[in-house]
Amino acid sequence: MISSKIKLKVQSVRAIKDPENKEAFQIEFVEVRSKPPMVMMSNPDVPNEINQMVVQVTKSFQGIMPGTQETTYEQRKLTMILTGEELESLNMKPYPNQLYELIISERNLSFKQL
Repeated sequence: MISSKIKLKVQSVRAIKDPENKEAFQIEFVEVRSKPPMVMMSNPDVPNEINQMVVQVTKSFQGIMPGTQETTYEQRKLTMILTGEELESLNMKPYPNQLYELIISERNLSFKQL
């Protein structure tokens, strides 16, 4: 059995009318992903001590630059339009910035609040 787990964050929740003019909620989810580690290449023509010093200086600059301390990034993933009853059947009460784990297995989707 293959299953996938995806960490989601509620980006927004809006009250809307569905095509049958019933009240519903539009929920926008973004996936929260870890940034891959930064890889630094050194020049083989330069002595090893100089390469190590350049790597250390570069890492120190990256540590003070805005946005470099972030270890995660967000990517749009899922938009759902659900009625109040459907939200209740999923046992969800989403609000912005709330985290869920989406588990996909055997043609099923399940949400687990984190």
